[in-house]
Amino acid sequence: MTAAAEITDLAESVPAAPDPARVGAGGTRLRLRALAAMGHSDTRIARALDEPAWLVTKIINRTAMTVTPELRDSVGTLYDAWWDKRPPERTPAERAAAEATRTRARRGGWCAGMGLDDDEIDVPGYEPRCTWRPATGTGVADDDPFGAIARRRPPPDSRAEAV
Repeated sequence: MTAAAEITDLAESVPAAPDPARVGAGGTRLRLRALAAMGHSDTRIARALDEPAWLVTKIINRTAMTVTPELRDSVGTLYDAWWDKRPPERTPAERAAAEATRTRARRGGWCAGMGLDDDEIDVPGYEPRCTWRPATGTGVADDDPFGAIARRRPPPDSRAEAV
């Protein structure tokens, strides 16, 4: 084997440097799962974030391992507004979506916001000590927590990345 081949083999075995335009999705995932534990569906969350529902689902399901800092911050802002609020259940469809989402969270063992340690949530590898418990919250969440802010973002494919 030549020296050049050895260097190439070594370079291929070293992981690529992390993309500075991306951050780990762990804290974002935990925040989204906590919202789901309250009954907020992927679709409802996506609508509030002005994102496609499949993007929220990828993050929640651990398919996306990184997100953009902008998406992380938007989820953080939404979480701050809704962590202790239930979704509206004005119609049969809203009630069904909320119940299905709470069932998914219960089966997944996802804890509500009260079970998360705010000082640790963004630390890589953090796992909450508690699991799902019924949560009633302090009221009903607003449908438009961002006040219809028009935001421009890059295409959705670039905001969450699988590993």
